[in-house]
Amino acid sequence: MERSGLSSSLTGKAAVLTAAFFVGSSNTSATPFAYITNQKANSVSIIDTATGTVTKTVNLKPGTEPAGVAVSANGSRICIANPTAKTVTVIDGSSQTVAAEISAGSGPVGIAVDAKGEVGYAADWYEHYLAVLDLKSNSVIGKIPVGHSPAGVVISADGSKVYVANRDDNSVSEIDAKTRAVTRTVTVGKHPFGLLLDRTEKTLYSANVESNDVSVVDLARMQVVGTVAVGDRPYALAAAGDRLFVTVQYDNAVSVVDPKALKTVGKIAVGEYPEGIATHPDGNHVYVANWFSNSVSVIDATALKVVNTIPTGDGSRAFGAFIGPRER
Repeated sequence: MERSGLSSSLTGKAAVLTAAFFVGSSNTSATPFAYITNQKANSVSIIDTATGTVTKTVNLKPGTEPAGVAVSANGSRICIANPTAKTVTVIDGSSQTVAAEISAGSGPVGIAVDAKGEVGYAADWYEHYLAVLDLKSNSVIGKIPVGHSPAGVVISADGSKVYVANRDDNSVSEIDAKTRAVTRTVTVGKHPFGLLLDRTEKTLYSANVESNDVSVVDLARMQVVGTVAVGDRPYALAAAGDRLFVTVQYDNAVSVVDPKALKTVGKIAVGEYPEGIATHPDGNHVYVANWFSNSVSVIDATALKVVNTIPTGDGSRAFGAFIGPRER
């Protein structure tokens, strides 16, 4: 059975399922913060990226088991997907305290938030839809049927399009945010999980945990135009400079990909069982959450080496865009 997933403690429906740039904001401190979900500790570690230390821990309710995370581009809202508790926790970016708890289906996993922190999308693993979240009223205002076992979710910069990885359908769907309907779907590798939309928004990448590769999707045609082998159990992706960085769970590493040449050009050892990954607003540091090592590895994307390891909490997953604020 795959070790890539929602929680090591989920029972009944499933056991272990498969897990940016700086501007000032009136809603948050000038320092970019990384919000790391600690699934076993029922907490969120907040890393001040200027000092490289955890400056605050937000404790959630027992049994919450947070996994997915999304920080709005302006840093005003942080949404945490809690598959076991069947909720989304909303953290206020200014006070860094819990602002709301939203009931959200049977098992929200992946989550994304628009640039202004007003609308969120939570992927319900069991009921196969995206819950549309109004982050002003902190309520679910719609449900969008998608493929089976949706996981990673990303949103275009203007909020008009949403992309979701349908793990058990081996596909990625595009959604029109206005009509709340799937407009196009493309078949990718086996069991896609994490997604990355490039800055031009012309290309989308999916990390496929079962086929051990990354699919490259041309969004103009909604077609796969390339596949890159990256290692054993790729989970999530980030971009820095002209390279992609892919967490590879079973290799305890991050694979470095040249997207133009469509090949892996390096591998960086990190902590045990890396999952979530995000790029710092400086464009040169990549943060990696290590689930079994209870830590975050910081990679220098130019030197291609780990330059810091930050202790976090038990079961650090941080699946999603966990650093903000960032430029869009």
